[in-house]
Amino acid sequence: MNRAKFFQLLLSTLSIVGWSLAIYALLIFDKARPDTAIGYFQSQGAAVRFEWDPSQTVLLEHIIWVCAGVSFINLAFNFYISRHSRIGWWVNIPLLFLCSLAAGLYIRFVV
Repeated sequence: MNRAKFFQLLLSTLSIVGWSLAIYALLIFDKARPDTAIGYFQSQGAAVRFEWDPSQTVLLEHIIWVCAGVSFINLAFNFYISRHSRIGWWVNIPLLFLCSLAAGLYIRFVV
């Protein structure tokens, strides 16, 4: 196996792991924080959940930061590979990094 194939396989694996962590984080996000009681929900008579599970919020924060770390490592590998071979940039890697970074900062400083 040559270097380009190895790095392409590494990028693919890291992308799948990163997106799997992001999807898992979305699955546990349901009970991780209370709903926002905005006027639209209240005017439509929707039930707003005010209780939440703090342990799930901490778990969610850890999963999102691990996802951001995996995507940052993947972004560094992608930068190195795009400089030294003919494999170009993968768009999903910076997208996952920005999404997980924004979600991690939101949970850390807003929730």
